[in-house]
Amino acid sequence: MNYYLSVDGGGTKTDFLLESEDRSVSVRLQSGAASIKSVGEDAVRQNISAGLNALWQRAGIQLEQVRHAVFGMSGCDCAQDEARLHKLLQSLGWKPEQYTLCNDAVLGFYAAADPPGLVLIAGTGSIVLGVDARGAVTRSGGWGYGFSDQGSGYWLGCRALEQALLYCDGCGPYAPWFEEVARALNTPLDQLPQTATALEGCDEVASLAALVLNWPEAEPLREEILTQGAAHLARLIRAGHQKLHLAPDAPFRLVFAGGCLRNTAYAARVENNLPEPLRAARVRGNGSAPVFGGMRLARKAGI
Repeated sequence: MNYYLSVDGGGTKTDFLLESEDRSVSVRLQSGAASIKSVGEDAVRQNISAGLNALWQRAGIQLEQVRHAVFGMSGCDCAQDEARLHKLLQSLGWKPEQYTLCNDAVLGFYAAADPPGLVLIAGTGSIVLGVDARGAVTRSGGWGYGFSDQGSGYWLGCRALEQALLYCDGCGPYAPWFEEVARALNTPLDQLPQTATALEGCDEVASLAALVLNWPEAEPLREEILTQGAAHLARLIRAGHQKLHLAPDAPFRLVFAGGCLRNTAYAARVENNLPEPLRAARVRGNGSAPVFGGMRLARKAGI
């Protein structure tokens, strides 16, 4: 029996879905991050390999039985990235004709809608991809954690750390949630500067976004961070819509995805920055994870 595989490789975790052709077998599991720009190539190889080996063992199959796979990978941003990831996948035994490689945002769109439309993903990073009626992809944002990806989990985490460090330096006001920032990094607040200098992984910083998103009380610094982040994500959407060059009466769908946008208040802030036609285009969706969008693409490619 033939099988299809979808892999959603994010900056924090990797989601795997394996299905038999007749859907009688379905195995889903997770492993660690699969963004080269987040954790490095060696960790990506290890996490992808571990997830695949666990799939083969659970389903009782071998790689050769996979008719087609789709790897949606965070950090797959340019030809150089694609070349590195193709080399990595082929080192794990994949033949070029056996899989499709794309940015992970593509999976998020197809999990909720059909073209034409846009997907905004705000997870560890942020990006807007447009998919036209022919399936061609345009892009805005997501060019790198340090200088792009505004409004993302990493960006929110950086802003949280930035404000807490300004307080520690005597350059900014105190906010109660600074204590939680320090606690999340297993250090007292007065030792936060020394701890921050040793931070290495983007996922460590991105994990601080939850404190900004979920803090139960209104607080000026937090409000400012969320307002700026939402405004930037809305700008990405508007830019992505222009790049699609759609006729005024063309059907259009807007998909929100990623961990930050599962916070309904943050998603509402983004939506409130959009003009009415874009708000009306938003697909509320069925809650399907991006990995299910990859499965749709894998089955289509394997026909």
